[in-house]
Amino acid sequence: MLTQIKKFIRYLLEKKSEVKDLETKDALLAKVVLDIHRKKTHSSFILVPLFHLKQIHAIDRESAIANTEKRRNKLQKAKDHLLQEKTISREILAKYLPSVSWIKVVKQSDKSFISYEGNGRLAALQKVFDPSDGIHVEVEEYYFKNPQKILRRMERVRKYNGLI
Repeated sequence: MLTQIKKFIRYLLEKKSEVKDLETKDALLAKVVLDIHRKKTHSSFILVPLFHLKQIHAIDRESAIANTEKRRNKLQKAKDHLLQEKTISREILAKYLPSVSWIKVVKQSDKSFISYEGNGRLAALQKVFDPSDGIHVEVEEYYFKNPQKILRRMERVRKYNGLI
């Protein structure tokens, strides 16, 4: 438990520099994330092709861009090994791209999942690998009785971020 608290505090301190740059799109994202956690029925871990994953927000702040670049460099060094594996499990993610949470997604269709947590890690992965590499990533999928409302809100956040 103490380890998780320390990780969370470290996470918050890393995000501190972003607070001064908050915009309307950030408030909308926060509301969507709260709704996801409030309305989920359950979650489970699944394997998803890397390029079936879409970001909910752009990586457009200085600190986020720098962190994504560091992650990309780390992955680039391990690319040959990871290409042999073809599957980036939670354990591999924790080794190369440590974070306080997993990549969390909501299924939009059989070939489309929107990531609402782990967008910097996802961006780094998609910069290092190509669709032809056939890489799969283990993510935490969140389920709902009626996901359409959540998905509409997630698409609105994507639109505010210029992703659609």
